[in-house]
Amino acid sequence: MNPEMTMLETSKVPGTSVYGASRESIGEVDDLIVDTVSGKVRYAVLSFGGFLGLGKSSYVIPWTSLKWDQELNGYVTGVTEEQLKSSPDLDPTSLRSRDFEQRLHTNYGAPSYWDLETRNN
Repeated sequence: MNPEMTMLETSKVPGTSVYGASRESIGEVDDLIVDTVSGKVRYAVLSFGGFLGLGKSSYVIPWTSLKWDQELNGYVTGVTEEQLKSSPDLDPTSLRSRDFEQRLHTNYGAPSYWDLETRNN
């Protein structure tokens, strides 16, 4: 990958396609949730618009659950239908709770960013 092509303005991320593990289009990024202290993206809000017949249209997943695919010009995720169905609902106060974040990371089998940062320091 060309090092000059590894940065993207956050304003261009919403609307970017999301693909499943089989590289089928499953939805798009609606929004990003940023840690105001570190400035790092922690979560993505994804919209699936009827994907797999799921009732709710928006889901929050850990940012680390998405991987950029240059060929697809979008993100690929291994998130399953079961994980989406069992994901905790996001409300305006959810992200002020470490308990909510822990449940979210546990649901998706994703390491928490606070554990990863502790290990890297």
